[in-house]
Amino acid sequence: MALFLSLAVFTTGQSFLLVVLPPLGRRLGFSDIHIGGILSLSALLMMVSAPAWGYLSERIGRRPVLLTALVGAALGSIGFGIIIYFRLSGALGVFLALMLIALVRAAQTLVSSGILPAAQAYMADITAAAQRASGMDTLGAAIGVGAIAGAALAWRVAGANPVLAFVIIAMLAVGALLSILWLAKEPVRTTSTTISDASLPLGRIWPFLAITLASISAYSILQQVTALRLQDSLGFTVEESISRGGAALMATALAMIVVQAFAVRVFRWKAARLLGVGAVTAVIAMLICTLVTTYSAIFATLILLGVGLGLMLTGNLASLSLRAGRGAQGKVAGVNVLAQGLGQAIGPIAGAGLHRVSPQVPFLAATSLLAIACLVAALAWRVAAANP
Repeated sequence: MALFLSLAVFTTGQSFLLVVLPPLGRRLGFSDIHIGGILSLSALLMMVSAPAWGYLSERIGRRPVLLTALVGAALGSIGFGIIIYFRLSGALGVFLALMLIALVRAAQTLVSSGILPAAQAYMADITAAAQRASGMDTLGAAIGVGAIAGAALAWRVAGANPVLAFVIIAMLAVGALLSILWLAKEPVRTTSTTISDASLPLGRIWPFLAITLASISAYSILQQVTALRLQDSLGFTVEESISRGGAALMATALAMIVVQAFAVRVFRWKAARLLGVGAVTAVIAMLICTLVTTYSAIFATLILLGVGLGLMLTGNLASLSLRAGRGAQGKVAGVNVLAQGLGQAIGPIAGAGLHRVSPQVPFLAATSLLAIACLVAALAWRVAAANP
């Protein structure tokens, strides 16, 4: 439960920032490229720091890394709230506020990026190979809950009071920190899982890292430009674009978590099938979303996208963990977060740049990325079938 809550809170903050900062940045006086650059920079920093945290978790344990990361998440959210409050009140100029937000985001990312690799490695430590897909499904569900919570805050709170939303996220991080302190014990790892045994099996895991990179890039583009598309193509105001964009992305995340919490367990599919079916579904949904021209149609196709991503990401994470072997879970988790960070770096800056060409072009780019992930998933599925 503590692990679930920690990952959910971390994802809440990430999801909220991706949904809110693009339209809120305009209100603060920033350009779309400035906000895309901040989000991309933080993703690049996650690429650097997450593998280091994964390696460190092999040495000092999963629990200390989780605690440190949650402290960083809480302090970063408080920092955002303070800066935005003084900027909206006129006490901070545009340039100084932009620099402070970039600095706080960078520091928060460097410290809090340990949550993902530590959580993934923790789950691998406490589950046998036969239960790995189910265990990673739990992590996927936590990410889904966080994505829903972040989008919900954007929908119901951030449009009217963004400072309050950041305070809520900070309080959630403190609650997750206390749950780790009180409820989570350091998992017992056998001698076969010590750092002296661990090597990074890149030859076995590269297809799944490529899928992580492509799918997260596509999803990050979507998070960056959905509210902007509503504002520029459909004529919504800033407040309406934040609210309705948050609602649509919340529905996407809700579909992901429903699939991960129920459908995955009911179907009892193996990791390769989850990955393949999910990838095909995601590509179809994203292509339709690119072509539609009404809010209701965008909303509906994003729900279908959530179904596809829920299956796809669960299958991919389970496949990655199984291919890693018992001795390298922390390292492989860290490298997977590196791929996520690269995707999150590509998404915002690519989305902001492509949106200047046309509001539909970023969605077309996301479709292409998911198609690449689908092809790699098909290759991985064939390999898995040939080598059960």
